[in-house]
Amino acid sequence: MSKLGKWIVVLLVFGLMLFGIVQFVVIPKQNAAAEQYVIEQEKPLTHDLEYIKQYKNPYMGNAGNTTQLFGHLPLHDILKDFELKSDDLTVMVNYTQKTTDINNQLLNQSLIYNSTAAFALIENLEKIEYHFVDETITVDRESIERQYTNFDELTESTKIWNEKVRNPLKDTKYVEDFINEILH
Repeated sequence: MSKLGKWIVVLLVFGLMLFGIVQFVVIPKQNAAAEQYVIEQEKPLTHDLEYIKQYKNPYMGNAGNTTQLFGHLPLHDILKDFELKSDDLTVMVNYTQKTTDINNQLLNQSLIYNSTAAFALIENLEKIEYHFVDETITVDRESIERQYTNFDELTESTKIWNEKVRNPLKDTKYVEDFINEILH
């Protein structure tokens, strides 16, 4: 075999090795990381503001945007459908389960997180009605805004969002007090 033939074989083997590494190591790692990121978006304690920031909108009447926002928030996996009451600036979010079928801490964290996200990202939204099979939970903008200083700054950065919205949800007492404030 000539020198050129040997170089071609060496390059071919090297190319096949690189192909194998990319195909069987690099791509599966990237896919696993992407899948893990999507799974993390299902819980308020691991949800990423950047995942929903694109749905910031001045008007709740943009049905597609509002639907996409709630479809990317925790509890989206039990979501049934939406109704918009534009005259009342209200979103009705309908779920397929009872509140008693959901872990109470997760439910409360999600209600706080989802409500805060919706009011922070949709400027003229005034009320959210969460319709579960067994009960309806209503949250209004004013009750959420009272819980935060500088509410309008929450979505300016992921750091601020995590410090003021996401991280406090780890504290059970904080969640209980917050729920009592906004629902009673």
